[in-house]
Amino acid sequence: MIPDTTASWTPAERAAFARRRQSRNLAIGLVLGALVVLFFGISMVKMGPGIARNQARAAAAADAGKPMAPAQP
Repeated sequence: MIPDTTASWTPAERAAFARRRQSRNLAIGLVLGALVVLFFGISMVKMGPGIARNQARAAAAADAGKPMAPAQP
């Protein structure tokens, strides 16, 4: 088992460790947030034009009272 060496830290060493840990956590959070935004943007670009087209077709079919026809490529 690894001995606990943090018990002998001075208050200054503990504060320095906490600052380093906080900066690492912030960096990881920013990277994860950037990935979420990137994946969302890629998804919107890939699905974007088809979504608007399908919504317009569904609205037109609903107004006409008939089921929506399959999408044409």
